[in-house]
This record gives sequence, structure tokens and C-alpha cells, in this order.
Amino acid sequence: MKTGASDPFGDDETEIEESKMADKEGVTEEQTESETPDSNTVQFERSDLPLILRRDTVKDERESVHQLFVQDSTDGHAKDAERELESLIGDDVYRLDAREAIYLAGMRNLDTAADILREWGYDL
Repeated sequence: MKTGASDPFGDDETEIEESKMADKEGVTEEQTESETPDSNTVQFERSDLPLILRRDTVKDERESVHQLFVQDSTDGHAKDAERELESLIGDDVYRLDAREAIYLAGMRNLDTAADILREWGYDL
């Protein structure tokens, strides 16, 4: 019998005891029903989605600004790299996303960055 329904022929003490047991367990039948999904859909948090799906604009989740001054040759390489990334991904890529991905790739490959610095004369 559902909690709250009364049985005119039942024993009041039995209902009270059942109610106390449900309270001890911390779960009532009504709570269990409301917590059990009726469909196969799974609830998820927006933060569980990949960046490209959870943001409204390309600047979402980008509070930090890293202004970067580059040489002309670097600018040309950057544009080529952005186009090549789009080719590799098979989709349009926002310039901010491409630049940040390239930036992160450099952080993951510091030996290559060190080689470039040596080419610029940092090991003289």
C-alpha cells in the first residue's frame, strides 16, 4: 500500500511501523519512483559535453587573452597550419580553436620548441 493511503480495515500500528521503517531506510516508495527514470534517456551535465558542443560562442570558456606578436614568416605558417588542420579534421575549424590547439601541441612537444629557440640563437 502506498504511504499516506489508509486502510479502514487495517491495523494502524502496522501502518505506523511500516512508515517508521521507510524513514529509517531514508527512502520512501514515492522517492524511489521519482528517482527512477521512465525512459532510456540518461541525464548528463553540460560540462560532460565536448567543448565544441557545450559552448554558445567560440569565446566561451576563454577568459584569458594571450596576445601574440609573430614574425611575418610565422604568420604565413600559421595560416597554412590552420588550413591543414581543417583538412585533417575534415570540417571547418574556428581560428581561435585552431590557434589554441597548435599552442597546446607546442606545449606537449617542448623539445621541438627548444629546437626552434636554438635556431633563433638561444643556445649561443
